[in-house]
Amino acid sequence: MHNPSSNPSHNPIQALAADPQGTAERLAGLPTVAGVQVACLNAGKLTVGTAGVADVASREPVTGATRFRIGSITKLLTADLVVCGVQAGRLRLDDPVGRFLPGVREGVLVGHLLSHSSGLDAGDLFVDTGDGDDAIARYAEMVRSAGSLFSPGATFSYCNGGFALAGRLAEVVLGQPWRAAMRTLVFDEAGLAETDFVTGTAAEHDLGTARGHTVRDGDLIALPRRIDNPMCTRGLDPAGGTLVSTAADLGRFLRWHLDSPGTEVMRTLHAPAPGGVPTMLGAGLGWMVWANAAQTSVRIGGANPGQSGILAADPISGTAVVVLTNSDQGINAVNALLDAPGPIPSGVTEAAPVDLSHYAGRYTSHALTIEITTAGGGLLVRAPGHPDIALAPRDRQTFDSPAGPIAFLDFDDQGVPTLLRWRMRVMRRIMPGDSTRQLASGVDASSVAEMGG
Repeated sequence: MHNPSSNPSHNPIQALAADPQGTAERLAGLPTVAGVQVACLNAGKLTVGTAGVADVASREPVTGATRFRIGSITKLLTADLVVCGVQAGRLRLDDPVGRFLPGVREGVLVGHLLSHSSGLDAGDLFVDTGDGDDAIARYAEMVRSAGSLFSPGATFSYCNGGFALAGRLAEVVLGQPWRAAMRTLVFDEAGLAETDFVTGTAAEHDLGTARGHTVRDGDLIALPRRIDNPMCTRGLDPAGGTLVSTAADLGRFLRWHLDSPGTEVMRTLHAPAPGGVPTMLGAGLGWMVWANAAQTSVRIGGANPGQSGILAADPISGTAVVVLTNSDQGINAVNALLDAPGPIPSGVTEAAPVDLSHYAGRYTSHALTIEITTAGGGLLVRAPGHPDIALAPRDRQTFDSPAGPIAFLDFDDQGVPTLLRWRMRVMRRIMPGDSTRQLASGVDASSVAEMGG
């Protein structure tokens, strides 16, 4: 649906899409970004801009053919694949996942997996399950036994494991390996000729893909091409472990996705995310739903070590933008442009709490256990091996910190929260009588943002 009367000056997506080359040069000019590829979609017309270098060591320039590791942007393609099964009558969004994958927790529905609302405690469960066609099935077996953070559908918590499970669901329903189904039902249908699968260990030979870079002490440091990280293995394919692509190919995917009947349901809010970032309303199916300048739009970001990017679409104006960078800080720079000043969605907020002791306690997930303590007029977050993080109350639910906002959720009758969400992941409060759980993956807070969060 295209509305040419929309005002680009009040619409960050339209503003970026109006000048892809200028957007690429603007981002590549930042000291935290090495190279950039931008694809813009305006009423069906696709244009591309490039700037910067694919490798700070060789100074090889980024071109339109340079590929990037797109990380969790893959989740949107996985969601589209499952929706293909829905449209074919193979399953429904409100079907129990256990109907197709016996052993998955009762109450988890297909739509819960695609909207990060399953409650499964597998947000960042990065484990290498091999490089065979059974890698996703083997990973799914591990996720089936994952613990629970909250009742299915109760709230939003970013879950890589849930999307890997969705990939296994697609394999079972469609009767073929995820990669084969993705090529046939998504790549071929959308006209993606530059997109492929490259595991982290094979990346050292993939010289057509940009090299990853990290920012240390203000300097861009080139990372090794070989990625010895379990998140970049085949079992994590559906969540974003191995896909490489170009901005132009992802622009073609967006054009196909936005024009395909039945995909509107993917761009509507399914799992609200109260508290925290006020303009992020929550999750659709694959997409995240945002409100900015009194309009609703959708985004999905992704990251692999040293690379990050984002897709953003304004379905009302028929405008979309793809930005891929070979820097771990690139996604932050793009979000800063998309979060241009505009009205914050209205909602009922309560005054900052008077008694902060209600928030104090230990909160845990499979990846991390933290302790919240009171400190002066705020709170402190303490985690083993990490410096303390100060929290200042914005309102009863949201506390701000240098590491991003924390939202406290699910208050009991005494005003004590039983959940918190930080970096889009929920952690459950350890209540008296709970046994301390062992960490399943060895992931710590520094790695939480590597795949999508």
